[in-house]
Order: sequence, then C-alpha cells, then structure tokens
Amino acid sequence: MFGLVHVIVFLFSVLLWLLIAAWNTRAAAWSMSYASVGLLNFAAYMAYVASALLLGHMGDRIGFKRPLAAGFLALACVLPTGFFWTGPWMLLPTACLVLVFFGFFYPSVEGLLSHEEAKVGVHPFSTTARFSLSWSSGNIVGMLFGPWLIQKSPALVFAGGMALCLAGAAALWGHWRRHGEALPRPSSAGFSGPAPPPLEGAALKRLRLGARAALLLGSLAFVGTMLLYPKLLSASGVPLAEVGFITAFGNVGVFLTFLVLLPMRFWIGRPRLCALLSGGALLLFGASLAAARTPALFGLAVALGGVAYAVPYTFALFYGLATPDADNARQGAIHETLIGLSQGVGPLAAGLLLAAGAGPAGLGLLVVGVAAISVLLQLLLGSGAAGGRPRPNP
Repeated sequence: MFGLVHVIVFLFSVLLWLLIAAWNTRAAAWSMSYASVGLLNFAAYMAYVASALLLGHMGDRIGFKRPLAAGFLALACVLPTGFFWTGPWMLLPTACLVLVFFGFFYPSVEGLLSHEEAKVGVHPFSTTARFSLSWSSGNIVGMLFGPWLIQKSPALVFAGGMALCLAGAAALWGHWRRHGEALPRPSSAGFSGPAPPPLEGAALKRLRLGARAALLLGSLAFVGTMLLYPKLLSASGVPLAEVGFITAFGNVGVFLTFLVLLPMRFWIGRPRLCALLSGGALLLFGASLAAARTPALFGLAVALGGVAYAVPYTFALFYGLATPDADNARQGAIHETLIGLSQGVGPLAAGLLLAAGAGPAGLGLLVVGVAAISVLLQLLLGSGAAGGRPRPNP
C-alpha cells in the first residue's frame, strides 16, 4: 500500500515539524515578542512560496528523483547552521533555507506520485489518500517531540536531520538507478470501493478554485495560530518542553480527519456541501479557541483546528492531482504555494493581534470571521460546478 516515496514523505515531515517547533520554541525561550515570532515565520514561509513557484514544477520537465536526491544533500548542508543559534535573529537564515527546501520537496513528491501512479492505473483519489496519511502522521511525531528535543537535546535534531538527508539521497538515487522515474504499482492502491469517475473541463477548474480558497483560509487560521502556541502556552505557565504534547493534538486532528473523510467520496463534485463542511469546521475551531483558558481546552481547540485544515486540504489536493494534463508538479506547486502564503501571513496577523492584547478570544473571533468568508468564497467560486458532477465511466 505504501512505498519508498511515502516513507520519505513521512520521515521528512517528521523533520520539518521538528525544525519548525525548534525555531518557534527557541523564539519563545528567548522572549521574542508575538509580532517578532510572526515576522520570523512570515519570512520563512515567503521563502517556501518562492521556492514552490520557482522550483516546485521542475519535475515536470527534468524528472523527480534525481533533483529530490540533490535537494536532500543541499538540506544536509543547511542544517549545521542550527548549531550556531546564539540569539533570536540567528533563527532567520536557518528557517528560510529549510523552507526553501520544503517548498521544492512537497510539490516534487506530489508530482512524482500522481504522475507515475496514474501511469499504472492508480486513481488520484487513492494517491491523495496515501500521500495525506504519510505526511500527516509524520507531522504528529515531529510536533509531539519537537519542543522537547530542542530543549533537551538540540544537537540530536540537527545531527539526526543530516543523517536522514544523506540516507534519503542514497535511497532515492538507488531507486532511480533500478527503476528510473517509475514507481511500482502498490499491491493495494488505497481504500476499497470503486474509484470515483473522472472530472474534467470547466467544472474541474471551478471545483479547484473553491477548494483552494477554502484551503488558503483554513491553513491561515490553523497554522497561523498554532505556530504561536509555544509562546502563548509558555506565557500561561506550560513548560516549553511540554508544549508539543498539546500542540500535537492539531496534527492528530488532521490525521483522524483524513482517516474519516478519505474513505467517503460523497463530497466529490459537490461544492456547496464542501463549503458547509469546511466552513463549519472552521467555525467550531474559532469558537473553541475563543473559549480556551486551560491547557486541556487549548488541546481541544488545536485538534479542531487540525480538522478545519484537513477538510479543505483533502478537497484541494484531490482536485489538483486529478489533472488530465501532464502538469502534476505544477499543480502540486500551486497547492503548496497557497499553503505557504497562508502559513506565512497567518502567524504574522495572529502575532500582531496578540501583541495588541487580543488574547485567545480575539484569535477565536478572527477565525469565526474567516469561516464566514470561506463559505461565501466557496459558494461564489464553485457556482456552476455543481452541475458538473463527475460523469460515469462508460
């Protein structure tokens, strides 16, 4: 069911969230202001966006595996900068360079999986399901242990990351030498049941627009608040080393949503239903965040935030990978660009709001407003696609 590329996605997703937790935990430990933490993450994610736009579609032209292996070696050269963190603004170069790599990495693996699995008859629905479960399970591990490791054993984060990069480069290069760009067909392509019929034409484009608008706003609300939790929770008396055990509930919410939503295909080609599902999840997240006053309530809020992120993510990734054109990496690059934009702007906006004294209640009200905008945008952008439901296969 899962192959080498899925293992790589899992392990590098662990590494990504170890590193994100590392610089945000260090920022909290050094008492950086909310606005400064937001600005740090904004700069890093703008590097992610630039990388996704400039490098993310490279695989469509020159192949995927060899550039990915070279990218792993480049990241191995970047990670030693973490050993030289001696003050707040030493975090910026590492954060930006790390996210330059991941802005290239995720579109490339999305393009590789969707392009090569389509050749052997795997439906985009199954590709979406297995890729989503791979990265979301990795995120749980990284977020869970990131704050603890950077406080207790920072050298392990960076030395372990370097070892992973070298091993990943060797494994993927060896796979390319044996199989070229091809991926063996999985013995079990995904969840059971008949594959959904194909989408195409103007209906697919409108469904993509609506889903991507929802993803942009859901990601902005979820990650925009979660990246500030180390500082927010430490200010509430939670030890920094233990913050990850609360914030990891967000990625648990993501993973469980995928497990529930992905086997159910009733939402495909139904933009109004998608708008209600994603908007309703955001509304619940905003209301719970506004009421959060204790670590347990923060854990519940961030878990609901993970749901609010995962629902539109599923829709947007499926409609992107279900491309009838040979632009798999380009669609992945657009997908990751939206995530990078929202995850850069979100922490900056939330940091400025917290710096102005809004507190969790103010963040919750902001998310409720975002939920209303999400529903309206999806209904507007998806109008006309409802009549374009997938046609049955002949």
